[in-house]
Amino acid sequence: MILLIQNSDIYEPDLRAILKAFFPEKEITVVAAKDASHLPPEKMRGLIFTALYFEEGTRFRIEEGGRVLFTAYTGGNALSNRKKYRNRIKLASYRILTEYTRRLLPWGCLTGMRPTKIATEAFLKGYVPEEVIAVYQENYDTSREKATLATAVARKEMEILSAADPVRDYALYIGIPFCPTRCLYCSFAAYPIYEMAGKVKPYLLALKEELKAIAEMNRGRRLATLYIGGGTPTSLSANELNRLLTDIEEIFDTNLLPEYTVEAGRPDSLNREKLTVLKAHGVGRICINPQSMNEKTLQIIGRAHTPAVVRQAFDETRLAGFKNINMDIIVGLPGENIEDVRYTLREIEKLRPESLTVHSLAVKRASRLNIQMDKYRELLPADVEEMRRLAGVSAGQMNMQPYYLYRQKQIAGNLENVGYARLGKECHYNVLIMEEAIDIFAAGAGGVTRLLNREEGVTTRVDRVANVKDVDGYITRIDEMIDRKYEGIEDRELG
Repeated sequence: MILLIQNSDIYEPDLRAILKAFFPEKEITVVAAKDASHLPPEKMRGLIFTALYFEEGTRFRIEEGGRVLFTAYTGGNALSNRKKYRNRIKLASYRILTEYTRRLLPWGCLTGMRPTKIATEAFLKGYVPEEVIAVYQENYDTSREKATLATAVARKEMEILSAADPVRDYALYIGIPFCPTRCLYCSFAAYPIYEMAGKVKPYLLALKEELKAIAEMNRGRRLATLYIGGGTPTSLSANELNRLLTDIEEIFDTNLLPEYTVEAGRPDSLNREKLTVLKAHGVGRICINPQSMNEKTLQIIGRAHTPAVVRQAFDETRLAGFKNINMDIIVGLPGENIEDVRYTLREIEKLRPESLTVHSLAVKRASRLNIQMDKYRELLPADVEEMRRLAGVSAGQMNMQPYYLYRQKQIAGNLENVGYARLGKECHYNVLIMEEAIDIFAAGAGGVTRLLNREEGVTTRVDRVANVKDVDGYITRIDEMIDRKYEGIEDRELG
């Protein structure tokens, strides 16, 4: 346990995030400074991190076993303006913790989901790439490698976003919350389809009603990108998949749709009949996600397919005429080492997909991995950063460049998730949702709609309108899900 002592909670989320970055498995207990003297002695024997804010500056202290080990000070009245002093507090906290742990984190004191935002803002001010990289290194103690990555991604994102019109365009996400089985690391609203077979038909009927309402809400606007995810959409039968895609065509004009993606994340859920259906309905981009090409790893994480099934699914997708295939992998999976990751990358290089998404394992609270952590802790690799680096090198060898990036809580090695793609094969939906550049309407159980609020042409706020995650609840409360969206549209500001 780590004890966090403070005389104000104004920076508590930031201090928690920094502490969690260094000590992801430690519980953090917060105590007000005025109450610290009343704590029992046994609570004062562990690691104690203290932040005290005064008008003239902020004092930090790290204690362990009753001894003060490190102290730090940063000037200015941090209580007067959180926006102004926030990064100063985070940077000072990060630096004293690097002294204590003798560790440098690749992203320095950056803890947010979208580190590319800093580069985007710098480019808009006229900075050149080398100046942007310096901003990361000097202001956030980011490593040069991560600063360079964020800068490159931001340039590509800006290029993609330049074609998006937040007034004219909107995006659509359709969630299919069924999977062949539930993976060890999964925390999504997804249910084994063999348990839910009787729910599929009523689910698709409810989904159709929500899609009709979304089309009505966006009459006169352009559907810029359509992404069907989950779960695993291709866990539906060919007939069910055909029904869904036919409904979509009847409700939306997909003839000139710039981008149409369907996740076939579980290779064992694909077959020629389903691929024929997808091709006939104009789907242009398919995701086939092995996560690893090592059979022992696939067994550990609860996947029903083998590496041979991945290769077969990929080859059949190519034969069906698809020229834009993405593959996902995860680095940091239980039981994997550097050689396992190197083998996965070599096998993917042989297949030559158009894009590769590299995730660093994130241990989500609701996942079986987290719940059963005592069983898997010793299997989690320590060299995840080197695995990530190898994946970036492999992507470059396949003529791919990074085009989107995001970070998550509890992510392995305090690293990031990166999408790589060949020129012209980038997934615009990934960038649009990450940067919240246009309205994203989400249909289906667990979907979260994002509505932009704008004033004088500038986005001032993004409202989130969530659907229930439970399939039964979604089916029986579909009218409520639709009403929530109408209310969200009515309440937002478009100045």
